[in-house]
Amino acid sequence: MNTDLEFVPVPPADLDRIRSNGIDDYGNPFTVRTTGAGAPLRCCLTLSTDGEQVALIAYRPSPLGGPYAEVGPVFVHAEACRGFAGDVFPADFRERRAVLRPYDADGLMLDGIVAERDTSEDELKRLFNDPEVALVHVRNLIAGCWNFSVRRKA
Repeated sequence: MNTDLEFVPVPPADLDRIRSNGIDDYGNPFTVRTTGAGAPLRCCLTLSTDGEQVALIAYRPSPLGGPYAEVGPVFVHAEACRGFAGDVFPADFRERRAVLRPYDADGLMLDGIVAERDTSEDELKRLFNDPEVALVHVRNLIAGCWNFSVRRKA
């Protein structure tokens, strides 16, 4: 994968604030639950294992603003975890089908494509060939939930 890209989870500082406050930024309680395997964790960009402690929070992933800056549900670890800081596509999401939504610098959606299993990395490369693309959301195909963002490294 192109190392000029950054894969962006929910920022640790946001999660620290939410955990400390006991509520997300939209007033929902930070309720810890035991999960089964396979929940997409937006804090470390992995899939949960059976018995992990997680919370489901409301989160707004777009720092760009604009009418597409929606709020949606995301799973995160109940306690601070190692997070994700990588320049490679998160391994647990490679074989998943996904919706890729590119946005310009004003937060306006430019396109939307469905990436089949094992094609998201190539599709991202193609999307970032367009200089207008500032950010891409990688989303769950069925629920439409945000999984993580991808942007060019500063």
